[in-house]
Amino acid sequence: MPNGTTEGRIERLSPLDVSNLRIETRGVPMHVAALAFAEGAPLMDEHGRLRSGAVREHIEARLSLAPRLRQVLYRPPFGLGPPLWVDDPRFDIRDHVRTQEIPRPGDEAALLGLCAELYEPPLDRSRPLWELWLLPGLDDGTVAILVRLHHAVADGLAALTLMGALLDSAGDGVSSAPCSWSPQSPPGMGALCSDSLRRYRVTLTGAARALGSPARATTSLRFLAAQARRLRNERPAPQLSMNRPVGRHRRLLLLRADLEGIRATAHLHRATINDVVLTAVAAGARGLLQARGELTPGLTVTASVAASLRTSAADGRAWGNRVGIMLVPLPVSENDPLRGLQQIAAATASRKQSPPYQPMGRLALPLLVQAMFHQRLVNLFTSNIPGPAMPVSLAGARFRELFQLGVVQGNVPLSVGVISYAGQLNFSLVGDADTVPDLDVFAAGMAEALDRF
Repeated sequence: MPNGTTEGRIERLSPLDVSNLRIETRGVPMHVAALAFAEGAPLMDEHGRLRSGAVREHIEARLSLAPRLRQVLYRPPFGLGPPLWVDDPRFDIRDHVRTQEIPRPGDEAALLGLCAELYEPPLDRSRPLWELWLLPGLDDGTVAILVRLHHAVADGLAALTLMGALLDSAGDGVSSAPCSWSPQSPPGMGALCSDSLRRYRVTLTGAARALGSPARATTSLRFLAAQARRLRNERPAPQLSMNRPVGRHRRLLLLRADLEGIRATAHLHRATINDVVLTAVAAGARGLLQARGELTPGLTVTASVAASLRTSAADGRAWGNRVGIMLVPLPVSENDPLRGLQQIAAATASRKQSPPYQPMGRLALPLLVQAMFHQRLVNLFTSNIPGPAMPVSLAGARFRELFQLGVVQGNVPLSVGVISYAGQLNFSLVGDADTVPDLDVFAAGMAEALDRF
């Protein structure tokens, strides 16, 4: 595959992908992550040492299935369009697959403390924007695996597909020996100029077609007007002590639930699994605000719920970001989780009648980036993605558990990431360590609600 191209075309970053880079320049790292607990024995040699070299070879042999992982950002000269992806001529798998021993006592708290440290710094933009950490030293003999991937590369669903190429799959026919690979040179000035002109022509053609088709132009304008009107009519999120600009330090916590139990609860109450998830999130927020003395009658907080805009299997395999958001009011003043579930199910059913909010173009995105530290639309982030139904493995080591870790940004210092995996529903809480030092109170409220379902 030619460098920076798919089927001969230069691969540019979308305006939304570029905005994720711009957010990072404001001091907020913009990567997503996954944390897995893998069986330790297949990753160790006869002396009990981690076979890190063999794992690197295993991963490198599969990079042909995920070529983006050997590509780096390239910013063309001014006037030649947005950044694009090109092969990294200095690619070295050792820069991306690393090891770190979990400190004593080797329990989950020690692991999550280490993961928080590894999670905090931004990825090095001079290299492909991912890394995988092998973390031995857990007291039960498992090996934790932390993967970080920049949001400019992929959203949650695309990241799952991209990193899934590195995992074992029965009969996939991938050799364990590294394949030969020769990086292609970046496109020259002529190719960049031609691509920029092509993109300009496409834009002009689209505008001309819209002008020549009043019905099409009217539909587009109506969509944008409706979205703007809905946003204008949204109730402002309450001003809470936790909604302050995020800092550099993170704290992580994990929760687990039985997927079939959650599914049965949702079915019984004519709700969805995500409705149950949001009810647990509401209970966590209730506990946090009650402990802070901010819980008032009738109080609702607003959750930003990630909603995939991917419409086909092929679209699901495309990298980059295709995600919108749905704003859902969470009735945190409601003490009964079942009544809260009914209210949330009604709210989500109503809001699904309209399409998710989508970024409104390259002119609006910079304004959104500027406003993110004092916005009043949302109080917290949530993301729920379907993971593998059957266990997966890396280099022969089966994953016992899998979690997704989201981002916090602007003045939203708390994110709840959810993923289903092999019959389990796994929750990760990512909080700004300074703004939400009481993250464990939030987690306790969520756990109590999940136990009551």
